[in-house]
Amino acid sequence: MTRHLDPKFVKQLDLKDPNLIKTFHDLRDFIIGIYPDCNELLYHTHALTSVFSLSDKLTDAYCMIPIYTNHLNLGFNKGTLLNDENKLLTGTGKLIETVTLKN
Repeated sequence: MTRHLDPKFVKQLDLKDPNLIKTFHDLRDFIIGIYPDCNELLYHTHALTSVFSLSDKLTDAYCMIPIYTNHLNLGFNKGTLLNDENKLLTGTGKLIETVTLKN
């Protein structure tokens, strides 16, 4: 079962590089595949962002995909608490850590 994105979000997403769009969809499908009952919250602030949450609250979010001009991030809301043996996560905040992807 495919989850549809809000048409307003898709309109903004379609302005991005086709490789970023494909990477976004692949990551989104992967996340939803792991936890099919997650809620997806969509935002367009400084980045076009899809946030995955255990409820309809942003405070219950566990990961996100912000899409920028030339890359996107797979962000983890409590990334600083994760065991990152391969040192893939970056960030300077108290909680959020990300992996940057270009394709």
